[in-house]
Amino acid sequence: MGRLGAPHGLEGFLRFQSFSGEYGHIIKLKNAALRSGNSQIMAEIESVKILGNLALIKISGYDSPEQARKLAGMELWADRKHASALAENQYYYADLVSCLIVSKGNTLAQVVAVCDGAGSALLEVRKTQGGSAYIPFRKEFVDEPDLKAGTIELIAPWILE
Repeated sequence: MGRLGAPHGLEGFLRFQSFSGEYGHIIKLKNAALRSGNSQIMAEIESVKILGNLALIKISGYDSPEQARKLAGMELWADRKHASALAENQYYYADLVSCLIVSKGNTLAQVVAVCDGAGSALLEVRKTQGGSAYIPFRKEFVDEPDLKAGTIELIAPWILE
């Protein structure tokens, strides 16, 4: 859902940066997983404050800036039912991972990750012939994903050469 930032104030609140850019969906959140690398902490969310474009989250048991600082940089994960609503032609990165990259009925690769790039998201793919590559997630290179079929049509197959 987002990343915890630096402490704010004296009560253990942390700044929260939403990956969707929206904050309304976290107000009712009570429990979440906090992840960093291979470590995970299950957390109870004590309070959420929205102050304009700033969201603050208070995690139970972290009652001072010094304690809260231990959580800075961790990602906050929760059930999808708590995620922000998607507009048409929007996708969660998690929905794109494992999609097959196809061109004219031939499977060329599989999405293993989605990364933020300068101009667009990048699909990190494992090619069926071996090796990996990045495909810009842009209409010049791919069609709209068919999430029901688990495929993404590659318009520019030369990009995998």
